[in-house]
Amino acid sequence: MLSLLRVTRDSIMSAESRIAQEVAERQVMMFSMFVGPGTPMTRAALSVRTGIPESTLKSYANGAAMPLHVALVLRKFLPREAMNMLTEPGNVRFTPIEQSEACWDGIAAAASGLVAEVCVARSDGKIDHVEAAKLKTRARAVIAQLSDAVDE
Repeated sequence: MLSLLRVTRDSIMSAESRIAQEVAERQVMMFSMFVGPGTPMTRAALSVRTGIPESTLKSYANGAAMPLHVALVLRKFLPREAMNMLTEPGNVRFTPIEQSEACWDGIAAAASGLVAEVCVARSDGKIDHVEAAKLKTRARAVIAQLSDAVDE
């Protein structure tokens, strides 16, 4: 009986560790894609908007554990696809409570753009790791738009 409890506890801790590791990796990727030099928002600008010290944002960008309340603050200033990168390991996404009108033309354009990018990436017969990373970024943006539309 004791060994059964140990196996169950160990498997739960193992699953928790895998999720924690994946969240940390995605957090580093999210900051590199959406915050800092060459991205839509600099760390200094995000610090001013959120009140979170720039040094703290830098530590989160390097993989330090980020509390949920910080993610909720950042969510107000970063695109939904950025924040959803953090929640994907748990198979959940951020969804706003307030409803908004879906922009079906924008959704169609985004989805068509993704399809076009897939076709271009596949044109040589395979999708390499660089193309796959770009497609994942584009897909996250489309998913965020679609999730807005279906949550209405």
